Amino acid sequence: MSKGGPNKVLFNSWLEKVLSELEDGNDIVLATVTSTKGSSPRDAGARMLITLKQTWHTIGGGAVEFDIMARARKMLASGDNGWERQHLTFALGPDMGQCCGGQMSILLEKFSNKEKSDLRALSVAVKSETILSHPLDSGPPLSVEPRSRIPGFSAPIRSPLTPLFIYGAGHVSRALLPRLDGLGFEIFLVDIDDDRYPADLGDKAKKLLAKAPEAIARHAPLGAAHLVMTHSHSLDEAICLELLTKGGFAYLGLIGSKSKRARFKKRLLAAGVAESMLDLLVCPIGIDEITGKSPSYVALSIAAQLAIWQTFEEDHNDGSWAVNYAGVVTRQTA
Repeated sequence: MSKGGPNKVLFNSWLEKVLSELEDGNDIVLATVTSTKGSSPRDAGARMLITLKQTWHTIGGGAVEFDIMARARKMLASGDNGWERQHLTFALGPDMGQCCGGQMSILLEKFSNKEKSDLRALSVAVKSETILSHPLDSGPPLSVEPRSRIPGFSAPIRSPLTPLFIYGAGHVSRALLPRLDGLGFEIFLVDIDDDRYPADLGDKAKKLLAKAPEAIARHAPLGAAHLVMTHSHSLDEAICLELLTKGGFAYLGLIGSKSKRARFKKRLLAAGVAESMLDLLVCPIGIDEITGKSPSYVALSIAAQLAIWQTFEEDHNDGSWAVNYAGVVTRQTA
C-alpha cells in the first residue's frame, strides 16, 4: 500500500483479497471468465478466488466451477515458475453435462510470493479508471497497458459500483444493509444524529452525518440511487424535493404508503416539481409480492426491487434509466 494509506480503489477488489492472502502465507488462484457464447451461468468478467481450503465469489457453480476449483488447487500444489496461467474453454453441454448449452472461456492465474512485490506495486499505481491487462499465457506479468503481440484479457480491478444513498439509519435501513451485500452498490448511510447509526455498521456502508441531508442529495453524483426513509416526513420531503428538482438520479424510492405518496405529490407539485419527474418517485417502495410489514420483510422487498432495477440497468447501460412509481423502468428525461 502507499505511504498515504490504503488505495480506496482496491476496496472489495480481487487484488485486495489476493494481497491479503499472500500476506497470510497462502498462495491463491484468480479464475476469470474471459468470454462466453450462448447461454452461460455468468458473463465475461465474473471472477472467483481459490486457495487450497477456501473460495470467494463464483463463476456460476455447477460442474464448470468444480472443475475449475480442482484445476486451481492442482496449480497451487505444483511448483511455481512465476506468473503461471491456464486459459481454458468449456462447451457446457458436451464437456460438462450442463443444460446451459453455451460456452465459457476461463483464465486461471496463480499468485504466490514471486508475484507479491509486482502486485503490491500495481496496487499503489491503480486508479478508478485503470484497466489491467491479463496475459493468457504463462510468463508475462500483469500490466496496466496491453502488451502488443501478447494475447490478453483486459478488465477493471473492480466492477463499477452504483452509488446508493440511504437516508435514515433506522430499523429498515439496518435490516436492508446485509441484504444488499453482493448487489454491486457503494452504500452511503445518511442521518442527522450519530446515535442513530448501528454500532456494528463496519464496512457495510459509509457513514455520512449531516444536519441537512438534502445537502447530501444536492451533491450526489449523477446516476446514483436514493432510498429516502428518515424518521421525519419533513426531512423526507426536503430530500425528495432536492432530488426531483435536480434530476439525474437513476432510482428514487420513498418509504411509505399510497396516501403518503399522494400527499407528497400535492406538496411537491406546489413547490414547482414537474409532473413527469414525480412519475419517477417510487412510493411505496418494494415489490408487491412481498407484503410483510416487519423491517425484515420490508427490507427484503426493497432489495428485490433494487436487484430487478439493477439487472435492467446492466442491460441498458447507454443512458440513465429510472423505475417509476408503478415499478416500470423507463429512460429518465430530467
